[in-house]
Amino acid sequence: MTVVGGANSAGQAALSLAARGATVNLVIRGHDLGARMSSYLTDRIRAHSQIRVHTGSMVRELVGDDVLTSIVIERPGARPERLASHGLFCFVGADPVSGWLTGVAKADDGFVLTDVRLPAGSSGPPLPFQTSAPRVFAVGDVRSGSTKRVATAVGDGASAISFVHVALNDD
Repeated sequence: MTVVGGANSAGQAALSLAARGATVNLVIRGHDLGARMSSYLTDRIRAHSQIRVHTGSMVRELVGDDVLTSIVIERPGARPERLASHGLFCFVGADPVSGWLTGVAKADDGFVLTDVRLPAGSSGPPLPFQTSAPRVFAVGDVRSGSTKRVATAVGDGASAISFVHVALNDD
């Protein structure tokens, strides 16, 4: 298995997979395992015999026909290295791509504010997932305070549809 990322979520995933018997390659773009990861995780990762840490590395190729068989990683100035792998888990963080979305309230970090995170307004409480703009809703990773998981984004999107209908019927 391969886990890509250098923060706590990646470290927790690597430990979880190794605890279940998998050999794990932890691929980190940075050069210091502890730069963005808690020391209790880095200590456990370094001590785990089934986790191999690849710092200063990036995934360059996924290999396999119908299923993943290996991953090619690359370090600047070094030859590419092929790692056996039957699974890839990416925990590379998220920066919101919200610059195009104007007219809605955003947090300082660019994530879109919705429902309870909105400043108090005069039109009553907003619907779940509703932004500061009328009839505009936000779900998934771009939403401030979201869990940043695919399953959560899908569930939020499915739930938001019912509130979109409410907003449309109120007009």
